[in-house]
Amino acid sequence: IPALIQERIFKFGITTLVPWRDGLWWVGSTYDNRFTDVLPTEHFRASMEAALRQILQLPFTVVDHIAAIRPATIERRPFVGLHPAIPHIGIFNGMGTKGCSLAPYFGEQLAQHLINGTPLLPQVDVQRFRKTLER
Repeated sequence: IPALIQERIFKFGITTLVPWRDGLWWVGSTYDNRFTDVLPTEHFRASMEAALRQILQLPFTVVDHIAAIRPATIERRPFVGLHPAIPHIGIFNGMGTKGCSLAPYFGEQLAQHLINGTPLLPQVDVQRFRKTLER
């Protein structure tokens, strides 16, 4: 979508447009959590194209169509930090439906934790699962 400003993320209901590279954008996603495989569906592609036509009113071309499982947690809070039993392994996962907005923030938090020892927010610190992860 070359005519669209590539310096921001656009959100329209459940449709999200994220700038990628070279005038390309990533668009998605759904809240569908019932599926039999991780393959992309024609139904989703058609619904995203229809949403884009209505929202953008700009010409666009689909260059690829992929699907993936969005990592989320039962408590809807990310896992961020170093593994309690294997401290050279970092964990940065479970961003869920807010991954576009949470990942940059918690990425910076993790970087500050690794570089300066700045404490992570207890709500996301993977240490909250210390007992489970040390088994």
